[in-house]
Amino acid sequence: MSVKRIEHIDVWRFFAVMLVIMEHFLIFSGAGEYWSQIETYSLQITRFGELGVLIFFSISGFVICTALSSEKNSTGKICLSAFYTRRFFRIIPPLWLYLASVMLLSIAGVIEISGQQFLTSLVFLCNLPFENGCSWYAGHTWSLAYEEQFYLLFPLLFLWAWRGGKISRILMAMMGLILSASTLIYFKQIFWADYCIYFLFLLTGCFTALLPLHWMQKLRNLPFWFWFFAVVLLVSLICFSPSDADGLLKMLCYPALIQVIVFGTPTHFSLIKIIFEQRSLRYFGRISYSVYLWQQLATAYYENMPWWTNLVYLVLVFIFAAVSFHYFEMPCQRLGTRFSNQLKIAKLNRGS
Repeated sequence: MSVKRIEHIDVWRFFAVMLVIMEHFLIFSGAGEYWSQIETYSLQITRFGELGVLIFFSISGFVICTALSSEKNSTGKICLSAFYTRRFFRIIPPLWLYLASVMLLSIAGVIEISGQQFLTSLVFLCNLPFENGCSWYAGHTWSLAYEEQFYLLFPLLFLWAWRGGKISRILMAMMGLILSASTLIYFKQIFWADYCIYFLFLLTGCFTALLPLHWMQKLRNLPFWFWFFAVVLLVSLICFSPSDADGLLKMLCYPALIQVIVFGTPTHFSLIKIIFEQRSLRYFGRISYSVYLWQQLATAYYENMPWWTNLVYLVLVFIFAAVSFHYFEMPCQRLGTRFSNQLKIAKLNRGS
């Protein structure tokens, strides 16, 4: 995958985190109290917020699968310890910093989160239906929980896929998730159906990453009208589809549409190229993980606080995320890369 490809995806990361922020700000921060029409469109706003997470899932599956595929092609092996080391230093330190700060604020009486809620988020179980939940301030770690749980199983699935037809085996796994989700929906087990569906988006991103080069080239060179139609279709489904169709659409329509829209973005079209070559948007996409973590504090509901104060907090979040990215996250990632490379070299030496 080329550097340009990564930068292109970074812009979508920024759009995705902005969809989440939009939902949190309009629905949960109390800003909706100032605009009565917000309640009328709350379902659509919530769907767009979830769309941001689904885009994140698709990109995450694409990126990790691309990295593992590159390693397999270049060395003939996959070093799982190296994979988990990279993931640890990419995900865990920023999360620990955020959760530690939340806990200190709770001890100081500024916000409220229980020890049980803190631990549930810390061990990536916030997506499970525990009685006390994870509190607002750590509740957004439900998406990280899905990703981490997926990471535990995915390398084994990846190795299994490489022993046969890669595309066909990943496709079989996707069909298995669709069948499982359909069965669970039929028996009214909506939570577990969604559990399968969220994994489906991660796996669909991986499927896209494993497409043959000539297929990827066709995807990247889609006619503008085809890409635009996919965008209009997705937005229309989100805005106008009935609530009871959500599960079916997320299972059968949204994964394919997101692959076309995100990975088939027609950057060869002049107007789209201008947008996706914006350095500022690419940069905001690179710091989007910290933005996602800390926006939860900025978009919370604070009694007797005017809505515009949340916007000020959001500006501070972006500033803090930029500082954190350069002076905390990047050093952690470099350390993870160094340890990861050492583990891969050690494995190659053992195999030689």
